[in-house]
Amino acid sequence: MAGRRGGSVSSAEASLLAAGTGGVEELCEHLADDTVAWALLRWEVGSGTFVRSKLVAIHFNGEEVPAVRRGRLNARSGEVLAMLGKAHATLEVKRKEDLHLDFMCERLMKVLTADVMEKSMSAEALRKDYEALIAERKLRKATSQKSVGPRTAKENQKQISVDRALAAVGDATGPYNWVLLEPEKFELHNAGYGGLLEMKVWLAEDLVLFGVIRFTFGRETASSVEGMTASPKVVKCARRNMFGRRGKWNAKQQQADAQVRAICSITFRREAHSLDDLDLADLISELWRLAVVDGAITDAGKSQISVEEYMASLALEQQKQLEAELEEFGSDSASRMCTDLHTCVDSVREAGGEMNWVLLGMQKREAPAQAAGAKEAAANAKKAEEERLAKEAAANAKKAEEERRVKETAANAKKAEEERLAKEAAANAKKAEEERLAKEAAANTKKAEEERLVTKAAAEAKKAEEERLATKAAAEAKRAEEERLAKEAAANAKKAEEERLATEAAAEAKKVEDERCAREAAANTKKVEEERLAKEAAAEAKKVEEEGRAKEAAANTKKAEEERLAKEVVQGEPASSRPRADSPFLTEEARPSESVISTRSSRPGQASTEPRMSGPLKLKSGWGWWWAKRHVKLTGGKLQWWRKAAEGLPDVEYRLSDGLTRWVLARHEGTDLEMRCESRDNHHGSKAVGERVILRAPSEAEAQKWKDALMEQMEYVEMLLAWPMHLDGRQGDIRNYGIEYP
Repeated sequence: MAGRRGGSVSSAEASLLAAGTGGVEELCEHLADDTVAWALLRWEVGSGTFVRSKLVAIHFNGEEVPAVRRGRLNARSGEVLAMLGKAHATLEVKRKEDLHLDFMCERLMKVLTADVMEKSMSAEALRKDYEALIAERKLRKATSQKSVGPRTAKENQKQISVDRALAAVGDATGPYNWVLLEPEKFELHNAGYGGLLEMKVWLAEDLVLFGVIRFTFGRETASSVEGMTASPKVVKCARRNMFGRRGKWNAKQQQADAQVRAICSITFRREAHSLDDLDLADLISELWRLAVVDGAITDAGKSQISVEEYMASLALEQQKQLEAELEEFGSDSASRMCTDLHTCVDSVREAGGEMNWVLLGMQKREAPAQAAGAKEAAANAKKAEEERLAKEAAANAKKAEEERRVKETAANAKKAEEERLAKEAAANAKKAEEERLAKEAAANTKKAEEERLVTKAAAEAKKAEEERLATKAAAEAKRAEEERLAKEAAANAKKAEEERLATEAAAEAKKVEDERCAREAAANTKKVEEERLAKEAAAEAKKVEEEGRAKEAAANTKKAEEERLAKEVVQGEPASSRPRADSPFLTEEARPSESVISTRSSRPGQASTEPRMSGPLKLKSGWGWWWAKRHVKLTGGKLQWWRKAAEGLPDVEYRLSDGLTRWVLARHEGTDLEMRCESRDNHHGSKAVGERVILRAPSEAEAQKWKDALMEQMEYVEMLLAWPMHLDGRQGDIRNYGIEYP
């Protein structure tokens, strides 16, 4: 950003002083307390489609301006404000330090809260929102104008002198850390801040180049790069002859050394004929060795001279230089863009425009010749200042080099004296040590001989004592062994006697127990037999009783049937009310065939108590996959089977029909009969629903017999359940026919 002030108030006219994109803080940089100026600021909050823009006119009435001049300038305030256009708010500020974000937020709260969306926003939130928006615009502008990455002096098209470039390399914080010089007139070949790797890119194989590079280790305490620890800086400079043709260019080596040493302090020199001669690790290793030998670094600083520390420090240098270049580039481009007053004002007033502030002031027009002279004078002054700084840097470098040489000479002399004294002290110490060792050796020899004689006498005495003790111990051991053997013999005899007695007692006890078990087994057998006979007698009695009841029920049924038929004849009751084989209460499979009905008694209660079918069959129950041979019996509306003979209670028993479920013949295929249990009225509460049984007969003829018997039993039970006659007060009470009611 550039500013222009001057001229009398009477001849001055409102002109553009500066414009930019950095908001309030950037505007403040162009204000001074000894000026009167007018600014238009676009204040934006929010983001995206919710961005709100407010225009603020600022009258900067510097308190250090003389009263008369300030009065005349303020009299033209309306003229300048008219050029800026209408604004949502107008502020007056008298001191530069008063124009800051907090002041603006407090003064603009009333204007901004006029929008419904901003009523709940505080001054602090308003400040943060504005700062975020300005930072975003700066970043977007910087990235759109320039790519990030270190650039050399040639790439940036900067015109700098050789002395200035060498001084920058010699300065620990200079903008360049390497420089290459042409061999003819020692003109600048290139300079940069990308370190050794960047410098090697600019080497030419057809030239002899002279170069200087600065190695920086460690990082600044106030580092702004995340992850870098703070440590003091260690700076070394190394001068190199770069590879190329030999000859007259190499003859200028001493001249190049003198020019570099006049400005920079050189640590060591390296001549390279290829890029491989400039290995980073090798150069840093040499720097570490020289620093340790010269004593120019403490023990704590030795660890800092490494490839890792160099690369970290180089990254920090590049970061700072890039920031400086971006700031310089941004300022220059802003100055180039904002040369017309009306264009800048329109840009500020436009929502989302590139500029967000513009500064106007009163400035007298200068004649073209005057302006050219002023520019030339400024250029000459700048050049003189650069030469003065270069000479001053060269003088300081020369003085530092002389001081280093004096210190180096003194240090070498001191080191030589210390080495001489150390050698003398070492010789004296060695001689004294040899004498001490000789005396110690003689004393040790005498002492060793005495100890040997004493040891020999002690050994002989010890041997005699050990022999005596061994003889005594052998005698005691022999006696103890004899006593032990005697005790063992007595113990073994006692143990054998006890075992014999225990064996006899065990045999006697076993005999008694066997007799008791035999008696108990006989008693249990007798008891079981008596219970079995009692059960058989009870079953026989029950059977006789049931047969009597069945006969009585059959007689009653027959009598009731005859009475009903007689009534039908008398009353003319239709025959359709009598039970039929096609009754709707019977399923399709359960309807009896004509042959089955014709073979039965005309009385439903006359069911035989003998099994309908009985014999060995193979079967599968449930959903298993293996066949089992069982004795199967079909009787009284039940399917029963035993593992072997039909004795006692059956192992499994299925009722062919009950109140909720019934068994149906699902499949007849060859010798296989498959039966399944199904619900009568879609009631699935019974666990048996869905269960199946597959019977396999020895032959197809036998399978047909079993099928007929099963169908007969199923149909018969269904008929009894559906019989419409009242038998003893119940409808279809099949217990009267020798069948248990389901």
